[in-house]
Amino acid sequence: MTIFHIIGVTLLLLSSVLLAAEMESVGSPSVRFINHQISDPALQFSDHSIDVDGQQLHYVSAGSGKLILFYHGFPSYWYMWKNQLLDLAADYRVVAVDGLGANLSAKPNELAPYHVSALSRQLNVLAKSLANDQGYVLVGHDWGGALAWSYAQQYPQGLDKLVVLNAPPTNLFLELLRSNSEQRKASTYIARLKDAAQNQTVDQNYAAQMASFAYGSMVNGGLISASEATLYKTALTRPGAVAGGIKWYQANIPELDKIADDDFWPSTKSSTEVESMLIWGEDDTTFVPAFLDQLPNYAKDLRIEVLPGVRHWPPLEAPDKVNRLIREFIEAP
Repeated sequence: MTIFHIIGVTLLLLSSVLLAAEMESVGSPSVRFINHQISDPALQFSDHSIDVDGQQLHYVSAGSGKLILFYHGFPSYWYMWKNQLLDLAADYRVVAVDGLGANLSAKPNELAPYHVSALSRQLNVLAKSLANDQGYVLVGHDWGGALAWSYAQQYPQGLDKLVVLNAPPTNLFLELLRSNSEQRKASTYIARLKDAAQNQTVDQNYAAQMASFAYGSMVNGGLISASEATLYKTALTRPGAVAGGIKWYQANIPELDKIADDDFWPSTKSSTEVESMLIWGEDDTTFVPAFLDQLPNYAKDLRIEVLPGVRHWPPLEAPDKVNRLIREFIEAP
């Protein structure tokens, strides 16, 4: 190794340390934004990361007490849980993850890390490292919700309660895609996303257009502010973020006419005995409501709460109701 190589490696390590120190001391843009809304210094949020299977997962944390771990869907990132985090941090240790491929988490090019089995393993390492052998609660929405169901099916140890918003288990979703014509119609967007990725049209312009479409409607609907829309856009337009989100579909959703039993994980009929609650926005069009009738086959201790007039984003559309339901569910004996 030459002296120049040694100097180069030293500078690279130093820059990495400085970058980590800057993240801890200054905070990411969304952490700075949410902390401006918090007067109690003890409840301020901070950035963290953990290496799992060689991939960095970014997460934010605040509060103390029993762990509540939040996992978002697509196209989103940890900040979508803002209303729940601010409400619960006074009484719990709240942690919200940037899912693999999103915002400040790693964005691998390979599909394997995005398979639900790998994502569940990553989530298990994170949860166990944070819970310190104590029981914890997992909350997921959309893809994060589908993952949360799968996680509870495979890794129930230590998971006290599970809350999922507007998502079926991954294995039930595949079954719906295989056998339910209405779900196939509702999921035609998946083929468009996968085609865009395969045709290499997922660039910064594509990401900016997606951000404007998704978050512009949220601003118009009063769900987020214009300043928050800028944060969401910043997260989604980070290089590789949209491609990372699409890889969740590529890794887990085969061609609809080729779905086979081997594509299901943990298995076609896997279920969980973890005490679970589904919060369902009744006007959601992403998933057919028929799955609610089948869900008890996949969750043995299940409560379902239906929110009339709410679509796909209950954490944003009905935050007070969602906060109350989560608190009641967690605190019930």
